[in-house]
Amino acid sequence: MIVFFLFAGALIAVVITLAVPTLAWLSPLTFVLLIPAGAIISWIRDGRLPADLGFRFSARSLPRLVSGFLLGLAIPVLFLIIQIAGGWITLSPRIESPGNFFSYLFLLLLRMLFLVAIEELVFRGFFIQSLSRKTGIGIAVLLASLLWGTGHLSSMAAEGVETGQMVIGMATFTLWGIMLSICFLNTDKSLWLPYGIHMGINLSFSLAGWFFVTGRIAPQWWLGHPSFAPETGWIGILFWGILAMGMHGFFTVLARKGLRKN
Repeated sequence: MIVFFLFAGALIAVVITLAVPTLAWLSPLTFVLLIPAGAIISWIRDGRLPADLGFRFSARSLPRLVSGFLLGLAIPVLFLIIQIAGGWITLSPRIESPGNFFSYLFLLLLRMLFLVAIEELVFRGFFIQSLSRKTGIGIAVLLASLLWGTGHLSSMAAEGVETGQMVIGMATFTLWGIMLSICFLNTDKSLWLPYGIHMGINLSFSLAGWFFVTGRIAPQWWLGHPSFAPETGWIGILFWGILAMGMHGFFTVLARKGLRKN
């Protein structure tokens, strides 16, 4: 029952934030503090160990983290190459001082280490495992991923993203969440692989924005809103959908060969 209360509370916080922009602080407070605290308390009250949420240590933890991080770094690079090859964007170097870069990188890593860990702990570790006891694993993955996508709506609205592109953005994050969920479920419900991928993707996109200025050639409906590209464009749905299917296919092949847990 508590898991559905937390789920509903998160949705209500987003609705309030969208309806009353002056309460924009409510959504991040809910998703970064209130929901994680409630999830951990609920988990422990059910007699389960915090490590069973997914951040338990084993011999596979570091390899999964490193391989996920490297894959995450590569995904935005591939994405940019595809867009350049398609003639949809151009990249030109951005000149910044090294001192500013190191300050930026330090703060970026510090923020992402914390926020990405919370997101993976809550949406993959807690909601998938808790909801699946009531709904089954497939619906749990979909609901958890939809909630993760919904959680980004308030920040999209704050950046001036139009309603239609916000819907596309939610769909894109949902597909991204499904891809991370596939990684979670196929690595003994360990969060290290999805955490590494999530971290790598965020870092790679952020560094690309630091070093390069993007010239937009294709229309916004395809590329997405500048503040949330590529998540709010149709290319984001296509790209993340392919990634989710590719990840599912990868683990299916490993399972057939008996290598999934290696």
